[in-house]
Amino acid sequence: MELISRLDKVEDLPLACRGHVQRAHDAGTPWIAWAAVNGPIVAWGTIGARQTNGNLLLHIEWWNGVSGHHSLWCHCNPKRPTEWTVGRGSQHEPH
Repeated sequence: MELISRLDKVEDLPLACRGHVQRAHDAGTPWIAWAAVNGPIVAWGTIGARQTNGNLLLHIEWWNGVSGHHSLWCHCNPKRPTEWTVGRGSQHEPH
């Protein structure tokens, strides 16, 4: 993938992507976007404590001009930080 330039404003993104990124932006979630040869690429994610067992939770979402919106989640027990469980994401964190 060849990145051409950084995109800094939600308004610089295609309409199909703006809703996802605007929600992340409004929630204070860090996001980053680039113009790429095959269309814009945007990524954002959250990290926080999971409700059960104090597991570390990482939720990553991304959007690209070819295949649209995607997400995944990962979690690990703080006592075993190198062992992660990964699952397909949605717009909501796993319960």
